[in-house]
Amino acid sequence: MSRRVSLIKAFLLLAFVIAAAVPTGYIWIIVSAKLELGGASPGEEVVGTTSRVEQRARQQYCTGVLATPKNTWLVGRMDRAEKAEDQPGIDLDALIRGSAAEQNDDEPSGFSGLFGGGFSSDPQTSYLSRLDANGEFVQVARLGDTACLVATPDGATLFLLTGVNRPQGAQQTDVQQTVILRSDDQGGSWMPLEQGLLADANSLAWSLEPYFFDSQQVWAWASLPQSSSTYGEPEDLRGGLYYSPDLGTTREAITASDDLLLRLADIRSRAPDGVNWGDYNGEYGRITSHIRQFDDQHAAIWVSQSFLYGEPGGKYLTTPVFVTSKARLVREGGQWRMGPLEREFGLHLDEVVSNDDKRVIAVIEREGDAATQVAELDPQTLAWQPHGSLPSPFWPLPSGTGLRGLEIGKGVLVANVDSSYRVPLWLYPTSDGDPATISANAVFYSRDWGHSWSRLAIEGYLGVQGLDPRTDRVFWAEGDWYDVNPDPRIHSYRLD
Repeated sequence: MSRRVSLIKAFLLLAFVIAAAVPTGYIWIIVSAKLELGGASPGEEVVGTTSRVEQRARQQYCTGVLATPKNTWLVGRMDRAEKAEDQPGIDLDALIRGSAAEQNDDEPSGFSGLFGGGFSSDPQTSYLSRLDANGEFVQVARLGDTACLVATPDGATLFLLTGVNRPQGAQQTDVQQTVILRSDDQGGSWMPLEQGLLADANSLAWSLEPYFFDSQQVWAWASLPQSSSTYGEPEDLRGGLYYSPDLGTTREAITASDDLLLRLADIRSRAPDGVNWGDYNGEYGRITSHIRQFDDQHAAIWVSQSFLYGEPGGKYLTTPVFVTSKARLVREGGQWRMGPLEREFGLHLDEVVSNDDKRVIAVIEREGDAATQVAELDPQTLAWQPHGSLPSPFWPLPSGTGLRGLEIGKGVLVANVDSSYRVPLWLYPTSDGDPATISANAVFYSRDWGHSWSRLAIEGYLGVQGLDPRTDRVFWAEGDWYDVNPDPRIHSYRLD
């Protein structure tokens, strides 16, 4: 009898422990995700130190570390104007205007300079620094505007894509693109490009997003749909892709065999009758376009569109409809020709990356799937082979996960994610009956191309500074310029 009593007591004690542990574990998952606790620190090192934290000031775009075979670069930007005459490096504002001696602080525009006319800038300052042999990021240039640094794969040629308007009275050309500077001596000198870089693709240079296949071949997509005519309709739904075999000296526009985009009217039949399409979708939904070149004669494109609808009379648009148009490109006689367009309904490509081994990885979404997938391209069939779901800091709780950034190296993927978890109404009732949500950011890496993931001890959102594709080192920084005691250093983890 006493043995039975003891056994009952043991079961009751076990049930009590489990009952106490379950909510504790549940709360820990949420708290650790929200506060970004935990994560691995493999091979942590200090890459270099800045003399001023402004050199590494972070923004959502055009800042961070760019590692090339030639040098390691750092771009920082502050959202305020700053007088920087006493700072080291080349004054790129003066270079564009012509001479620092010609500056007139009382006159905001109309400077006479390299292009012979006016100059304007946003109230921002960008800083360009290069890592030296002593582990110092030395500032080599500064600009009173947004600037995005890109480089050819060999690191020999640098382009600084800026938001600086071409001065009024510049040499008469039909180029409307903001100023692009080129350096062939690792930042020792810079020259503005009179013809820009694939200028027809984007007039705002820092949002151009050029894709370099090698040291000479470069591609860029225009923002789709292209510019509207007087009547409001796009002028060309078959164009928007541009290519240069010689870093922009010559360029060609590549035309599709059919319209690259479908209209909302073409998509409505894929949803039930009477649903609410709202005014979010516009005519063509949300568009992302991608290009990947496989060799000197073969490439492929993907143009994805995303539409959203909701329940009739509902407050939100919650259900997506996807379509991706794809085509092969073949180069014949020095010219690229695009093959027939194929439509794949139910598929959306959020991001596409590739490495030197020509491995092509994408983050994809499919209608009806709750999880966003990581997939690899079969270049023979252009089919995407799923490897696994995008990781979430709320795992194993169900959550929606989006991508902030994806980078690829020799043998690693780094994903910067943004996840949201819907709190059950029984746990957190709300007045309107809609579940409350908790969001969290995190950084993960994968050594098996998305089959499995490990979390990194890096601040999500703006913590990742870049990835060296040759060494699989991920760069990161702790805090930012607004902290009381900001860390002036750039750190790295070795993921190989």
